[in-house]
Amino acid sequence: MTEATKNKMAAIITEEDIEKDIADLRESFNSGKTRSKEVRIRNIEAVLQMLKDHEEDICTALYQDLRKSRQETVAYEINMTKDDAEFMLLNMDEIVNPSNAHDGSLLLLGKKAFIHRDPYGLCLIIGSWNYPIQLPLMGLIGAIATGNVAILKPSELAPVTAELLEKILPVYIDSSCYRVMCGGADVAQALLRQRFDHITFTGSQRVAKMILHAAAEYLTPVTLELGGKSPVYVDKSASVSLAAKRIAWAKFLNCGQTCLAPDYVMCVPEAKSKLIDELKAHLNSFYGDDPKKSPDYGRIVNERQFERLTKLITSQEENLVFGGESDVEDKYIAPTVFDNITTDDHLMQEEIFGPLLPILTVNNEDEAIRLINSREKPLSLYVFSNDKKVRHRFMTETSSGSLMFNDLLIHYAVDTLPFGGVGHSGMGSYHGLFSVDNFSHRKACVLDPMPRQSDLTMSIRYPPYSSTKLTAVTFITRKYTKSERRLLYFLKLALVVGVLAVAVRVFEIDKMFR
Repeated sequence: MTEATKNKMAAIITEEDIEKDIADLRESFNSGKTRSKEVRIRNIEAVLQMLKDHEEDICTALYQDLRKSRQETVAYEINMTKDDAEFMLLNMDEIVNPSNAHDGSLLLLGKKAFIHRDPYGLCLIIGSWNYPIQLPLMGLIGAIATGNVAILKPSELAPVTAELLEKILPVYIDSSCYRVMCGGADVAQALLRQRFDHITFTGSQRVAKMILHAAAEYLTPVTLELGGKSPVYVDKSASVSLAAKRIAWAKFLNCGQTCLAPDYVMCVPEAKSKLIDELKAHLNSFYGDDPKKSPDYGRIVNERQFERLTKLITSQEENLVFGGESDVEDKYIAPTVFDNITTDDHLMQEEIFGPLLPILTVNNEDEAIRLINSREKPLSLYVFSNDKKVRHRFMTETSSGSLMFNDLLIHYAVDTLPFGGVGHSGMGSYHGLFSVDNFSHRKACVLDPMPRQSDLTMSIRYPPYSSTKLTAVTFITRKYTKSERRLLYFLKLALVVGVLAVAVRVFEIDKMFR
């Protein structure tokens, strides 16, 4: 980190600065300027242009913060953010326009039922250091697409990237509506003392609890993406070599610092020896004999995380299969695999969030499912099995934020799937149109375009009540099968025509006697 970056991150942001920014942003939101389709499109296109113009700057910043390779930065930070932005642009009409919500009942005869998405207002987006471009910007894109204003708080643990965002974002997007606020925990705490209309946070359970406590003051809705110990199960029916290849990629991507990364592997005895051999072979293929020299292998974010991980290695040295080498000056920890781990070991007491992979032996899916269900619900679960019954059991007998069969991580890139946790792994979800739901309130709306005419058929709701009126109300409000709905459609058309005819006739008679 340069001295200039250190000074920048240490700059004092006062409570008054934050309050002024919030007042300015609320004024912008209340003006209605962020709600127009054109403004939403313009600002999302500006984010896309920023990513294009500053690709090299972003790659440099992420290399300095995390030793992240250019390919990982472009593929998993820049391109994935672009994909999310382009998805929003392609679906902007669906986002902006109300969606039909007619349930086919006679209750809505002649009326329109629809859902209008109201932006929450002022959103706080607190990013994480492990993917310091993609995670905060995806949140920002969701806020923009739904017509909100927002404060983006990048993680101070990726300081070069945070400073870059603070520098370049205001050049492209409307700074009267969207602000970047850098700083440490003191700034985050000062922000949380303010009133927001929605908070999105990616990070640890410890910080999430503080955010929930702060949000409770104003009953602010929150979205929490928290990670956890995401398990892998490998049985004898799986393609073990392919499973090992994909596990090795997913686990050691970004030096194991990915919230969706597999945290531990449960393997049946018949497949375990081959799995370990294949893991070693594939890691050698990925990063060579000395991963420290590989341009594709990252580094631990800081010394505190480095110390935590090396202590875990030391505590489990007797179970070490390969790896374990480290260099504190370089914040390097080799891809490391452990065998014969039990649930009582240190490696199983917390989310690892680093390049350490423990392997546990289980005899079958029964044991694996029991183990999963005995722990907090994970952000994701990965099952390598070609047995349909086994896959079905994991789908129906476990709970996790997401579930993949015979692969890992790629579900995160699918815009039509929600990304989110459950229980200790998070609450709420986003990505694609799920970001739209995340950053807006779905307001139930009903329009009666002809209230006088419709009152002819709905007078049964008014007192004095009678058994006849109750029968009619029951008939009108009941739900119908698909075939009944088709019949009712034609009956409603006939009824509408009849009501209109009566209305016209009443009007004509009234006119005659005037």
